[in-house]
Amino acid sequence: MYAVIMAGGQGTRLWPKSRAKTPKQLHALVGEKTLIQQTYANILPAVEIKNFFVSTTPQYLSEIKKQLPSIPEENFIVEPYPMNTAAACGLVSKIINLRDPEATVGFFPSDHNINQPAKFAKLLRYAAKISAKHPKNIFTIGLKPTKPDTALGYIHFAKEIDRSGELATYSVERFVEKPDSATAEKYMTSGEYLWNAGMFIWKTKLILELIEKNLPKTSRALDKIAEAYGKQNYNSVLEKYYREVDDISIDYGIMEKNKNIFVIPGDFGWSDVGSWGTILKVLSEIGGTDVISRGHHMSVGDSNLLVMGHDKMIATVGLDNIIVVDTPDVLLICNGKKDQKIKELINRLKDEGKIEYL
Repeated sequence: MYAVIMAGGQGTRLWPKSRAKTPKQLHALVGEKTLIQQTYANILPAVEIKNFFVSTTPQYLSEIKKQLPSIPEENFIVEPYPMNTAAACGLVSKIINLRDPEATVGFFPSDHNINQPAKFAKLLRYAAKISAKHPKNIFTIGLKPTKPDTALGYIHFAKEIDRSGELATYSVERFVEKPDSATAEKYMTSGEYLWNAGMFIWKTKLILELIEKNLPKTSRALDKIAEAYGKQNYNSVLEKYYREVDDISIDYGIMEKNKNIFVIPGDFGWSDVGSWGTILKVLSEIGGTDVISRGHHMSVGDSNLLVMGHDKMIATVGLDNIIVVDTPDVLLICNGKKDQKIKELINRLKDEGKIEYL
């Protein structure tokens, strides 16, 4: 199996640490390794180094190469500009298919946290075997909900297709977008829904057929790009034709239009590290305390507190459910229950032209 680490996103909810030039996957937020280094390490037991690929954009390429020096140079696939996940997945699948027409590929976000990597690697090995038996099916990995989360999409699963010990494969009834609180509660208590973690496994041959069927404009552009792959004019052709792909997610463009999707439920201590509140939760579980400090911090009588600082002393007294993130040019102080509103702050910065802070 091949593995593709998707590393083109920014992660605006982790502002001001995650910026346009240094997105969250390049930071060490929940351990000594950066998120992208953790992703690589988690997949490595199930995939050979030569079969690792990274999908990213030019502004992140140099730093990712420094952080993942073992991945072969030719396995970094660079979008000239971000055009959403359908195009990114299609481009990498097209290039891998040129090298290996029988390839099975897994696509993984670069910014998730996994606390039980051995269980995750075992699931990947199972996924490689079951996907070989069903080459006309797309596979996704779903997570059992631990709370009625409204920030995640859900997968409604049905019939059991295969079982190997504690690991199993089910048919997918439908993908559901982020629900409201009452709906999320119903999904969780029903036992018929899983969180959509954005991890997909497919034969390159299959996904390219589905792109041709559902996104013909993208398919034609990828064909033109593939003709130039390995030639001197590749970059100019890529720049020209990548503008013609559909700006749409893989979920909307392919998954919701395809009935032949299976899901493998997983339980390996997953979190999407999508917000400061999530980071506080993850680090609290690891450290056994609800006051998490990074940098020079002194705390008296605090609870449910996350402080991300540096050399400057940050002193807190009697705070509850507060997030403090200090960077050289921005200090964020946020109610822990309102961290989803950071996106609104980002939009205000854009509207007011304060791009130096983005």
